[in-house]
Amino acid sequence: MNKIIILLVITFILIVTLTSCNSERPLEKALKDIEENHPQTIKLSDYTNFKWDEVWLIYGNISGRYITLMREQNINVKKVEFSDKNPNFGKYQEHSDAVVYVYNKKVVYYEFPPDNRDREFSLLGFVEPYALLDFNLERGQIMVVSSNNSEFEVKGKTLIPIKPIKIYENMDKKLK
Repeated sequence: MNKIIILLVITFILIVTLTSCNSERPLEKALKDIEENHPQTIKLSDYTNFKWDEVWLIYGNISGRYITLMREQNINVKKVEFSDKNPNFGKYQEHSDAVVYVYNKKVVYYEFPPDNRDREFSLLGFVEPYALLDFNLERGQIMVVSSNNSEFEVKGKTLIPIKPIKIYENMDKKLK
């Protein structure tokens, strides 16, 4: 009986491990494809397994200013609010841009481009973070891309939207 229980536990752990390995984020999948196949262009929609209408590529983090802008566009931003107690601040990761997927005017998923934090080791415990995949956004810039036309030109590890549907410039200054 003990052998059966141990076998069931091992099987459960193995199943959980194998299914969690396929949970790569869309940008991690894109990076892997770029590293292995060197495509000239990619479609972001090929790497997502959820529905979305548009993706917001945001320079920096999802700050309160950008949450305000999304709310002004009638987008439900609950998923990217830092907390219920402080909904004016958004999710963040130091030294990183943000990618926010929207479906039917509601944020359905967000991620930060892959960086070296999980891939490098330092004896001192700190590695200066740098993006492994980038959108080359300028300070205060937001680009919105449609899921129907989510094609990006690939230049090294930089993704450049071919036909963004909206471009917001200098938003860090305009939203002060």
